[in-house]
Amino acid sequence: MSHDHDSDRTDASTAHRTDDRTTGASDDTSGGTSPTGGYADGIARRVDAVSRRTFLRTAAGAGAATALGLGITGSAAADGIPTPWLHRDGNLIRDPSDNKVILRGVNVPDAKRMNDKEFRPDADETIARATNAEEGWYSRVVRLPIQPTDVGGHDTGGIPPVPGFSQSQLESYVQNHLRPAVDTCAAHNVYCIVDYHRHRGQDDEHAYDSAGIDEELTMFWETVAPEFAEDSNVLFEVYNEPIHPYQGHYEPNVDVAPTDDEAIETWNTWKEAAQPWVDTIREHAPRNLVLIGSPRWSQWTYQAPRNEFDGDNLAYTGHVYGHQNLRPLSKYFGEPAEEVPVFMTEFGWGEHGANYITGTADDEGQEFRDFFADYDVHWQVWCFDSKWRPAMLDHDWSVKAYGEFWREELAAHRDEDVPAGEVDTGTDGDTATDTATPTITPTATPTPTDTPTPTDTPTPSGPTSTPTDEPETPTDTPAADALVVNDYDGDPAWSANRNDLGQWCGAGSFANGSGEVEDGALVLEYDDGGWYQEQINRDVSDYSTLVLEVSGASGGEESAVRFSMGGASGMLADVTDDSVGTSFSEVAVDLEAAGVDRSSSSLSLRLNFWQGGRSRLRIGGVRLE
Repeated sequence: MSHDHDSDRTDASTAHRTDDRTTGASDDTSGGTSPTGGYADGIARRVDAVSRRTFLRTAAGAGAATALGLGITGSAAADGIPTPWLHRDGNLIRDPSDNKVILRGVNVPDAKRMNDKEFRPDADETIARATNAEEGWYSRVVRLPIQPTDVGGHDTGGIPPVPGFSQSQLESYVQNHLRPAVDTCAAHNVYCIVDYHRHRGQDDEHAYDSAGIDEELTMFWETVAPEFAEDSNVLFEVYNEPIHPYQGHYEPNVDVAPTDDEAIETWNTWKEAAQPWVDTIREHAPRNLVLIGSPRWSQWTYQAPRNEFDGDNLAYTGHVYGHQNLRPLSKYFGEPAEEVPVFMTEFGWGEHGANYITGTADDEGQEFRDFFADYDVHWQVWCFDSKWRPAMLDHDWSVKAYGEFWREELAAHRDEDVPAGEVDTGTDGDTATDTATPTITPTATPTPTDTPTPTDTPTPSGPTSTPTDEPETPTDTPAADALVVNDYDGDPAWSANRNDLGQWCGAGSFANGSGEVEDGALVLEYDDGGWYQEQINRDVSDYSTLVLEVSGASGGEESAVRFSMGGASGMLADVTDDSVGTSFSEVAVDLEAAGVDRSSSSLSLRLNFWQGGRSRLRIGGVRLE
């Protein structure tokens, strides 16, 4: 998504990213925190990527099964589709059996932004929800924008320098944020687009043919391409929105449209600059599809068939919102799609904003719907978030009308143009299915219908009775050498959003708001929603175990709670041998075995309850031993 927020021109960039907590609206949500450092000594990866994906797949399937009360064929179930290697055939993308494939899905924010911003769900949780069929979400691909601002830890509202990050910062980002996000997509059996997401700066330093940009992109793809060269569910997007040079950029009186014959000059300049980056990707990753944008915020897709890039399995991207100068869509994007594969990796409309971004479902929505019905164009709508505009979600993470429009479109096409094969559930004993819908055996709990009607509020599952047990007070005394993260004794107060380490803590989207401290314990009442986070923000390599002192309303809540810490993610039940009882007891997590990066300077603990049914969890303390 690109945007020139300093310009009123109708060809200005495309979308707004706003992480606005203390200010009205920052146009660029690309800000991040300070870098977390390079790889830990002696650890090439926190966990082996393949074993992590297996763990996540099993956790994802088991978690969904638990929440729904279903009997599952095998030991786990999974939503999603098969994700084999894809290849180009003319203007089409096909699977190994030569079936036509069209990838439809959503954009999410930068993974580091999701993981670091306490007011939004983290990357694992966001991807899980965007692909959750039980909530009516049938994303078959998730676009993952990687912003230089976030990689390099620059100010949110500014334009990152060139280069925007160092090699060590990039490696840390890949290890701590990008690799886990890609593995989460794989666990949910969907494709993902790894998108180098620069989109701001119209001076010479930020020109796509500048030496600094070339240095940055070369570093990026020499690092990222080999990392995911064996991941069949990964597509690479070379450069989100190269802006200039284009004809007319330096000459206000010159107006060259993307469809004009003269526009080939701009395209040729772009190809000369970007071909080496495509070659770099191919050198390290010979099989992944490569998506190529175009100048002027990836709006010059029309020129792609006139002078294609060199290489195999290449496709081209287009970005368009309410731009009237890019209508009809059939001309600017449909005609090239009849000759080359086209991915509309950003599009949509918003209720408010500049003219180029505003629209309505009746006009722009129907126009996009008709366009996608007429052409074999892959589409990834912007944006599955509450801040990056146009946003599909509201500030309480309910689905807005704009989001509902595209949820219904995804549901309508959920079984169309998907690869043939079996959905990988990540366990050897599973009976994999040949369709995107997991095989389920009904139990006493009714099975969902084949075509569930999406609703903004998921139907509660799991324990449904209102807890009535009397509150109890945790009594365990931490070991003398334990690092107490939070003991909820009122000093500091939970409402102050500070824990015993002096770091931020908080929660939200629970039935009781952000939780309440009662009798020395934090009470979280959840109904298919809620997140909880304790920031640690220090190296804890001297500690081996996370200890949660907890009790539940019904017991067994470890199977309903999703755990995320230091790059490791999955159901709590899969990282502990303990169970949550109805009286306070300790639930211990072996940090090394769980794959937690204990050396991270931005370490935090997060628990998510979005598919956890209805119950109550009391947390009497959190510590490291």
